[in-house]
Amino acid sequence: MTGSMNDESLTIDVDDGGAIVVHGDIDMAGGPVLEAAILQREEHQQLVIDLDDVSFIDSSGLRSLLGASRRARSRGTDVVLRSVGPEVARLLDITGTTSQFVIESHRG
Repeated sequence: MTGSMNDESLTIDVDDGGAIVVHGDIDMAGGPVLEAAILQREEHQQLVIDLDDVSFIDSSGLRSLLGASRRARSRGTDVVLRSVGPEVARLLDITGTTSQFVIESHRG
């Protein structure tokens, strides 16, 4: 892993391929940490966010993801969500925002 950001409930690393790897809960405290990591990485060709180790996400996390998607689309690209778990998938389904992302893979 290269690079790291964290909060008490959330840790973010950037893997060797440039993907943002999120560990923990994306809640009111973790949302700004995710937002900062996204803003640092989104100038790259495609933003990939690995959610394999995310066990909780709330509206602040969704807001960060949707903002990244909106900015990516304005640049002619997409945000790729990798290893989307049932917690994230459910929030995307409930809010009708699944189509705002490229879902690369799901986990159990």
